[in-house]
Amino acid sequence: MKKFGILFLLFIGLVFLSSCATNGVSTNVQSGNQNVNAVASYHGPKARIAVANFRCEAAKCYEGIGSGMKDMLVDSLFKSNRFIVLERGETFNAVQKELDREKGKYFNKKQGPKGGHLERADILVTGAIVAFEPKAGGVGGGVGGIIGGIFGVGASTKNAYIAATIRLIDVATGRIINSTRVEGKASSFSVGGLGGGFIGHVPLGGAFRAYKNTPMEKAVMVMLDNAVKSISQLVPEHYYRYK
Repeated sequence: MKKFGILFLLFIGLVFLSSCATNGVSTNVQSGNQNVNAVASYHGPKARIAVANFRCEAAKCYEGIGSGMKDMLVDSLFKSNRFIVLERGETFNAVQKELDREKGKYFNKKQGPKGGHLERADILVTGAIVAFEPKAGGVGGGVGGIIGGIFGVGASTKNAYIAATIRLIDVATGRIINSTRVEGKASSFSVGGLGGGFIGHVPLGGAFRAYKNTPMEKAVMVMLDNAVKSISQLVPEHYYRYK
């Protein structure tokens, strides 16, 4: 009878572990849905777009998060193949300095760019991080305690949540074309040292590097996917005019 009880508890423990071992990722975008495969396989006309640094409006958002989000969104928009993405950050300042430097007397005037040929953006993406919760709560406990100390290992669930508001601005007129809110949520269950890392679609930028292989990395990648799909959908069709 005692043996039967132990086997029963062992079965309950295995059921518990199998039900929790799956990583949970959820998404939310308020502007509607779009097939991600349609975005990735796009080969039509493109829109010219630039991205500004994101502001930090969430209580736990700190320096480096906004610029990191901007860099990752730039990479994500470029990979979508729907946009001509124009640099407007530190790299753009470096380009300007190089153009000015090449005007000097030590450079061959017949070689290189003559200036005045930089492309103009039609749309500027601005945004603000309005929620940033690397540890949004979860469930922790010892599995061994649940099944009578048979396994004796600890298990915990960690959750992360991030949200941002995004505005699309017509550069020529300053008008707001559209705005939306995108979110990313993720949870990760781990038992002892077991578990795998998460490979994102783009490298983590700025202060986000501190969250590599954590639920926050998953949440960020989910939100970036939502942002690209949302922006692709919200940009009016007549902006897609460049081949």
